Amino acid sequence: MKKTLIIVVVLLSMLWTIGAWAQFKEGLWEITTQVEMKGMPYSMPPTTFRQCITKNDAALKNKDKNYECKNTSQKISGDTVSYTVECKGKEGITKTSGKTTFTENSMNGTSTTTVKMKRQPEMKMASKITGKYIGPCPK
Repeated sequence: MKKTLIIVVVLLSMLWTIGAWAQFKEGLWEITTQVEMKGMPYSMPPTTFRQCITKNDAALKNKDKNYECKNTSQKISGDTVSYTVECKGKEGITKTSGKTTFTENSMNGTSTTTVKMKRQPEMKMASKITGKYIGPCPK
C-alpha cells in the first residue's frame, strides 16, 4: 500500500475533527503523524509537516478525486471530538475511527483504520496525531 494513501486517510480524518470543533484556533500548525501497521516487519517513520488550517478546511478536505469520504459519526464532548470517517474509491474502502483532544495551542489524537483494497488482504493501522499551533497563517 502506498504511504501517501495512509497519510491522506489520517489527515482527512483529522481535518474532519477540526472542522467540528467550534473553538479551534485557526492558523499555522505543525502536525506529526505516526502510523503503525499490524504485521509489518518495520515501522514507518513519523511524518511532520506544517499546514495552515482554518475552520473552513472541513468543507475542502477531500481533494483526492479517487476517494469519496463521508463522516459517518461524530461526537463532541468538551475539548474532545470522536469520529468515524469512511472513504470509498475504485481501489477499495477505508474506515477510520478516532478521537482527538484539542487545547488552544495543541492537539493530540489516536485513530484506527481498516483498509480493504481490491485483491489485497485487509490491513489495520493505528495512528497517533500530535500538533502544535505555530502562529498566524503566512500571507
